[in-house]
Amino acid sequence: MTASRRTPTPPPDAMFGDRCRRLARAAWLAARAPMLRLRGLGRRQATPPVPTLVSRILAVRTDRIGDMALTSAALADLKRHFTHARITVLAPPAPLALLEHHPAVDRLVPLTGTRLPPEMAGRFDLAIDFTPDERLLGARLVAASRAPWRIGLARAGREIHFTLPGPQARADRHLVDLHRDLLAALGVAGTPGEPALVVTPPERSAALARVAAFGAGSPRVLIHPGAHEESQRWAPERWAETIARLTERGAACLVAAGPGEEALARRIADLTPDALVLGTLGVRELMAVMAVCDLFVGNNSGPLHVAAALGVPTVSVMGPTDPRRFAPRGGANSVLRLDLACSPCQRGRCWHHTCLRGIDADPVIAAAVAILEGSLARAA
Repeated sequence: MTASRRTPTPPPDAMFGDRCRRLARAAWLAARAPMLRLRGLGRRQATPPVPTLVSRILAVRTDRIGDMALTSAALADLKRHFTHARITVLAPPAPLALLEHHPAVDRLVPLTGTRLPPEMAGRFDLAIDFTPDERLLGARLVAASRAPWRIGLARAGREIHFTLPGPQARADRHLVDLHRDLLAALGVAGTPGEPALVVTPPERSAALARVAAFGAGSPRVLIHPGAHEESQRWAPERWAETIARLTERGAACLVAAGPGEEALARRIADLTPDALVLGTLGVRELMAVMAVCDLFVGNNSGPLHVAAALGVPTVSVMGPTDPRRFAPRGGANSVLRLDLACSPCQRGRCWHHTCLRGIDADPVIAAAVAILEGSLARAA
């Protein structure tokens, strides 16, 4: 569910330099595309392989944990189609940790630089780059694998690194649906799944012990106030108000902080004694705490998509992010955003933050209470 309401027009754009940089990047990409495509002239394109010809698959994802959480659906669909193939995932260590114990994945390889580990070249039948935009790193890694069948999304000439034609990386399409388009080009059919991740029973038990040490009984709400970009973060004062009012209603509000977000968590704890700050958690620890909570409340960031993939109901505030592309998928998800003339701008910086400043605590609390009451009623 996405709740939107219209507010007054934001002030004129004061970030002239930022606009110039965006225009320069667009011009550079427009120039890059024909140069790359010229290099690809004369290359023969393959046809999609039948499943029996594929025994080893490489899946590449070079970005952050939210992107990997959304990719989990495609990995499961891939495994259902190429039933006998072993799937290896190459990704940075943090997002890679999400896939531990995932039934569709056979091997995890951490990406710690910009080059394919030498021992992986020539080892795969099919290599897939799930990058959803114009960035080249994933495409180059896939090309370096020398797999006879290579595929990825097309954008600004990056498609020359692939041997199979892939769909366009449309900016108005959700990441999960872009992945489905990509797999459809491979001939993957059937009912597509939604993002799903796995927490083991021992991890769940450890998380229960962790939250019990804070005296956090049910219902438990996990608050994540951070985000990759400053422009995606709701104000600490709003988080403190939300925590205080949910605590008044009987919820235990646990606050999780990622690396570099410790000061933000301390600021919220200074504003309300009801914030139960967990401290910095590893990826698997964060997943386990999410799994034993009744609700996740946060910004539109990676942990939001992880929570949704774990089947935890979510409430999120969305500022500059495009909901068509990054809304949480699956389960009970409530998204609060403002319908502004300048939104979604997808900017990492902003001079007025009307899209988030205009959202007060009342609708967030109302959405959280509605989900919690529904969950408790079903449990009873």
